[in-house]
Amino acid sequence: MSIQSDPGPRAIVFKRHLPFADNAGIKDRRGNPVNLTYHEGRYLSPFQPQYFEYSRNAEIRPDDTLVCGYVKTGCHWMWETLNILRKGKCQFSELGKSSAFLEFCGPELYNSLPSPRILNTHNRFDWLPEKVRTYKNKIVLTTRNPKDVAVSLYNHQINLPEVYNYYGKFPDWFELFLGGYVDCGEYIDYHLHWQQAMQENPDHPLLIIRYEDCIQDFPGQIRKMADFIESPLSEKQVKDIAEFLSFKAMKKHFIGRPSSKLIRKGEVGDWKSWLTPEQSAEIDSRSEKLKGTSFEPRFEL
Repeated sequence: MSIQSDPGPRAIVFKRHLPFADNAGIKDRRGNPVNLTYHEGRYLSPFQPQYFEYSRNAEIRPDDTLVCGYVKTGCHWMWETLNILRKGKCQFSELGKSSAFLEFCGPELYNSLPSPRILNTHNRFDWLPEKVRTYKNKIVLTTRNPKDVAVSLYNHQINLPEVYNYYGKFPDWFELFLGGYVDCGEYIDYHLHWQQAMQENPDHPLLIIRYEDCIQDFPGQIRKMADFIESPLSEKQVKDIAEFLSFKAMKKHFIGRPSSKLIRKGEVGDWKSWLTPEQSAEIDSRSEKLKGTSFEPRFEL
């Protein structure tokens, strides 16, 4: 599909006029449509196709760090954490993650950010800008168990009707998730892609951060990230950051702000209140493909 020069329709999202798209024609089993972009064989968030091309050709700097991961796996949380580690003080970014979200904001915004930048993308490794591989930019890759991701992503789409235009029920939407008709495509395939990329690029600096580990031991994950980006911390700094960026504190900070729609419960195991035994078993069966990989899911603490 060729890249459109016309920016197309726009929606006000996070106080920005965001070009959005719905070229996938996806509907759930009851006929409820959901906005998605289909571009070069992949189902993606409903942004205009040229924005994905912008992200793939972004001008990368040698000191950039990237936060990558499937949607609703903790990218926002880790982006805030890494920004604080870089700045050395507990302070939320004035512009927010959307200013560094490559396929969301467009080059005019992320190119204006001062170095060192913490950039975010949900793209797979093969869609990262070529200079990421040239410079060997550090990548923090987030992951989370697919049952909680499904619940979180459903609520994400329902809470952003101006983006997704979806009003269906969870049982009907769940079939779309299993089929990969959601942002980032099919969950298992996405993670197997990253596993293969890691095997083919063993010298690329990459740190996997599990959502479940952050809930269980956030200070420990902060230390891992600080070591990874070479930003040494005292124990007091670790404690202060863990308190400042606790899920409860973040939710309180974003009350009344556009980003509040992105922060829901921050729990492990909320899927038990949503999935039927049959739905849970289906994900268990599919997750067998991830056994022995770096992404073997952890469904409970």
